[in-house]
Amino acid sequence: MFDQEFTISKETQRVYNIIEEMNEGDAVFIDWAFDPTLQAELLPMAEQTIKQCLDKKLRIFIYYPYVTGISLGENLLVNIKKEDKYKNIENGVEFIHLGYLPIDVDMMLFSSYSDFKSTFGKEGKIFRGIKTMDDIKYIMSISGSDHTESYIVLQKRFGFKLGVGVTAVIGPDFVPYLQTGQLDGMLFGLRGAAEYEKLRVRHGADKIYNQKADKGLASLSLSQIVMFLFIGIGNFIYFYERKHKQKT
Repeated sequence: MFDQEFTISKETQRVYNIIEEMNEGDAVFIDWAFDPTLQAELLPMAEQTIKQCLDKKLRIFIYYPYVTGISLGENLLVNIKKEDKYKNIENGVEFIHLGYLPIDVDMMLFSSYSDFKSTFGKEGKIFRGIKTMDDIKYIMSISGSDHTESYIVLQKRFGFKLGVGVTAVIGPDFVPYLQTGQLDGMLFGLRGAAEYEKLRVRHGADKIYNQKADKGLASLSLSQIVMFLFIGIGNFIYFYERKHKQKT
């Protein structure tokens, strides 16, 4: 792969800054609303969000609105723990998998506002001092659908800060929410994931373990170059043959 130079969008920068400005012990709620079919774009976002939170010693609550995403999230944490820097993190202490609840996000949030821990029926040191959803400092919803809009609707009522990570296809639908200030940042497609990685590497993250999206973006760029090359060759052959036929 080759090194790529690109600017960091203000939407990506805002996601990074919000987490970076949080205090040790603050709670972050990650809404893992995607399955393996979207991992090329969204998994690097989730990985960098979790790693940045771990670096800041924040408490990470990972919720799975779709049961098909649970194994993907669990495997990611297993792989993160293979890095020396994170080898001592524990489920129920630094992070916790809240699992899947077969209810709509609005019902889950209302329940969490009365009793966060009982909503998920989990145990662990991580819940200390977390009584309701009001104790969660930041919600990061990572999704390839309009699922995140459920949080946007509830944000006005409950006032939590909200960031999103979305695929390139669904991203434009969320731009108006950025303009109104309802979203506090957005990671947009594979490019957004690569920008987030670059920000983390600039601030000390090990490049060896934090360039999955960057490599994917390089592959995507190379494939587009090849595609344009074949389009050019095709056009050249077309016009050459047409000119040749006119002469004959």
